[in-house]
Amino acid sequence: MKRILFVLAATIWISLLTTAGQGQSEGLSLRFHVPFAFTVENSTFAAGGYEITQPAHLILELRNVNSQAAAFQRVQSARSRKQADGRVRLIFHHYGNEYFLAAVSGGTSNLTYDCPVSKQEKRLADASPRPQLTVVSVLSDGNIPAAGVGRK
Repeated sequence: MKRILFVLAATIWISLLTTAGQGQSEGLSLRFHVPFAFTVENSTFAAGGYEITQPAHLILELRNVNSQAAAFQRVQSARSRKQADGRVRLIFHHYGNEYFLAAVSGGTSNLTYDCPVSKQEKRLADASPRPQLTVVSVLSDGNIPAAGVGRK
């Protein structure tokens, strides 16, 4: 009887692990063309094609498709449901001639993340009493929709 209970418990445990593993593999996986250089955390990336994946909960990996340069970004769930409007896009903060990745959206609220403000971005934002911030959305094909560009 103990053997049957042990086999039953082991079977249930293995099926739960398998289900959890499958759920994690359905995370974010996107490809984008970004038409300008941008900064993520402390790494600067050139304009070009990028792949964004989610190797772990609240961690994104950005990888340049050509050079394979990569960076990991700790993120948090989006604070605003407006960002998850069904469009797959990246959102950048733009100060002068510098762009900072601010958010990544897979189109749904459970796949939309905000990036923390880096020290460099904070320094630029604090440099003047009224920083000129522009929010720029980039769609997966590299297009920048007119409605996606505006002041925050």
